[in-house]
Amino acid sequence: MINEASLQSYFQKHLGIDTQVVKVKQTFPGISRQTYLVWTKEGNAEGSYIFRTDSKGGPICPVPLEYEWKIMSRLFKTVVPVAEPLWFEQAPEVTGGRPVMVRRMVDGSNEIPGLYDEGAAAAARRQRVAFDHAEKLAALHTLDLEANGFTAFVEMPESPALASRHDFERWTGIWRGARTDPMPLVTEAAYWLEENLPTSAARISLCKGNNGMGEEIWKDDKVAALSDWELAFAGDPAQDWAMSQGMLTLGDAKATIAHYEAAAGFSIDQSSLDFYRVWEVWKAVPTLNNGLRSFLDGSDKSVARLNLGYGRVKLFEQLLGMMIGKPIDEAAAIVERWRKSPYRPENAAA
Repeated sequence: MINEASLQSYFQKHLGIDTQVVKVKQTFPGISRQTYLVWTKEGNAEGSYIFRTDSKGGPICPVPLEYEWKIMSRLFKTVVPVAEPLWFEQAPEVTGGRPVMVRRMVDGSNEIPGLYDEGAAAAARRQRVAFDHAEKLAALHTLDLEANGFTAFVEMPESPALASRHDFERWTGIWRGARTDPMPLVTEAAYWLEENLPTSAARISLCKGNNGMGEEIWKDDKVAALSDWELAFAGDPAQDWAMSQGMLTLGDAKATIAHYEAAAGFSIDQSSLDFYRVWEVWKAVPTLNNGLRSFLDGSDKSVARLNLGYGRVKLFEQLLGMMIGKPIDEAAAIVERWRKSPYRPENAAA
């Protein structure tokens, strides 16, 4: 069992000094992976850490925890702000053999209080927040992947023009191995999306995957650390903007993209952004359906896995069915209307 006593022994072993765990808090919801906030006393000093491990039924996202560790370990040496990764263990006793990643806690929060207040000052504040996030994405997307060691373990597209093709083939392969049902609409949607793959990527970038509000650590209205890297991949930077969790609705979307383009030194193609908005709906199906297998085999009977792996997947399947055969810009508009940011209150000021 993961508790103060078991973690005290574990941290003392790794830190190599007299350590007392004074508080442990599990974050919510922690469905795919369990994350614990750990506060310690280390002699006359205090410490705070993030302890991350797979759920008992394995992760929902079909990516090993070690991959996220490798991404963060290399990013920490760059200008991209991430928490300091400390160690990774494949099968420690404290978790009953589930992998563990430990990193330092960053001072901040994944929420920004008062961000959606009314008035001109609040609107200007939201735009500043969007601009800061855009600058952080630009720093990420302009990294030299080979010089920083990412090409050693991240699957690389052959060229920018083939970035979408590479991601398509990777995820359709994951789908064939993860799906619990045939889901013919999802298969039909894949054929339709393949016919519309963009070829206009400005470069091959390290992309974060899910990012934006609720996904990063914020302090003083700025990104203190980009967090949660399990969906990181090498591909078209436009794809990160398709999954930027409400960042393009914080302020003026065109101004936010223009600010990013000025910082990055290249442009985001609107037609590619439209495609990736639809593509991310498709990718959500194998990601979530993968977690249902543990529910079906009895290793993790949590209702959340059933809701996400079946209920939520069926909603995405229906959404894909509504879009098949439509022009991509029309399909993207459907996604934009349907998939509101979960972090923006419905009655928030525009």
